[in-house]
Amino acid sequence: MRKLGIVFVGAFSLVTGVFGTGCAKGAPLPLAPTQGSAANAADQDNANAIAIASDGAGDTGRERTPNRNGAWIGAAPEGDLLSSSTRETFLGVWVDVPEARPESRPPMEVVLVVDTSGSMAGTKIESARNAAATLVRSLKDGDIVALDSFSDDARTLVPPTRLDMHTRREILRQIAQLVPAGSTNMFSGLTLAESQMASAPASHGLRRVVMISDGIANIGPSSPEVLGSLAQNGLRFRAQVTSFGVGNDYDERTLNALSVRTNGRLYHIGEPREMAGILRNEVALLDATLASDASVEIVPAPGVQVLGADGFRAEFRDGGMRIPLGALHAGQHREALVRVRIVDPAAFEGHSRSLASVRLRFRDAAEGDLERIQEVVTRTQLSSDDNAVAQSVNSRTKAIVAIMDASKTQMAAAQRINDGNFVDADKELERAQQTLTAQARIVTAPAEKRRLEVAASKVATARAATRAMPSAPKASQRAGALEMNADAMHSQGF
Repeated sequence: MRKLGIVFVGAFSLVTGVFGTGCAKGAPLPLAPTQGSAANAADQDNANAIAIASDGAGDTGRERTPNRNGAWIGAAPEGDLLSSSTRETFLGVWVDVPEARPESRPPMEVVLVVDTSGSMAGTKIESARNAAATLVRSLKDGDIVALDSFSDDARTLVPPTRLDMHTRREILRQIAQLVPAGSTNMFSGLTLAESQMASAPASHGLRRVVMISDGIANIGPSSPEVLGSLAQNGLRFRAQVTSFGVGNDYDERTLNALSVRTNGRLYHIGEPREMAGILRNEVALLDATLASDASVEIVPAPGVQVLGADGFRAEFRDGGMRIPLGALHAGQHREALVRVRIVDPAAFEGHSRSLASVRLRFRDAAEGDLERIQEVVTRTQLSSDDNAVAQSVNSRTKAIVAIMDASKTQMAAAQRINDGNFVDADKELERAQQTLTAQARIVTAPAEKRRLEVAASKVATARAATRAMPSAPKASQRAGALEMNADAMHSQGF
């Protein structure tokens, strides 16, 4: 069995078309809703566990969105029954935030960090000015805004400032004076933003660093690992990073790391003029915040061990694990895979036993930042009846496994394209398509089956584009790779 840890997975935008169909068009990445379902016994048990409403008419094959005060957290193993030979398995975990929008969001602090290196000259810096101005006009009086720029080094143009009629005017004046020149010292820009977030007042619990860049960090520490780790430090202050990659020359691996390490968002901006509209959408998501400082805790049952995380930040405590999520907005859906090991298989043979307690902790914006806890307990048993095992699969967990695997493969294919290796990129995508198609045949819940079929169709479209790339201009090849990377990040919820 492949060695995987935790990867959060979001719904594909093609499922609902909430904000369009392509990350290259700047669609907000994690909004498209994912509907789980309860078409078989395993799915029905899970639906009951997470308090999904019933209309009394029997199973419809689709979960209902939980109400404002209902359970947001859900979890399930790969099936109610697992093969007797199973020792390691996946635990699917998801958070479905209700659609009900808040009457008001908590006060927010935003640090806007703009790349003003020489490559931002022309339409890019004009669009960055428009986007920054859009942000400042969209925020509310009492919110706190800081404006930083970075090129050869980083500068604070506006220190953290509470918005009112007078300060808003001065911040807009500073934005209008952004001028591009020099190289790209992203480390310095992030360091400055993190230091400002460290002093954010407790009254402003919703915190976001907005990074706009079109290039590759080339001054100071510049690896994705170092910059991602620096961004992660901001989680100590509840700060997440929203990254805007502008044009075709930015370093997608670095912006990926900023989003993954802070549970932020990534936007691929093919056309600079799209930036202001997308930033308005980002502010709309923040305005819909229902919870902040959210995290998922996995507490294994006796005889069960939680294994390591791969590609996602997690903290291990007393044999369990904590996964920080940050702020959660209305209608948001986050999914995870956790690998667990059954240390005492005899205890699970023929007996349904607990695998783990999965708990969601968050601060409720509607209740004055009150900390709340929700819990679901997952169970399974080992069986030598292969037919029964096959019939007990949990559709949502199986779908998460396949989509996560496909998204990782898609990101690898994007790097193959960057290297000019189109044949291997096509092979990677072919494997992803086959995995999704195979899982679509296995799952029983109609919504998850459709979700997998749509994902497979989307990968097929990417394959067709990849096969046409060798004869395309270099710029088109690079744009295709960036769009593929952004789409894969989207599928993981970033």
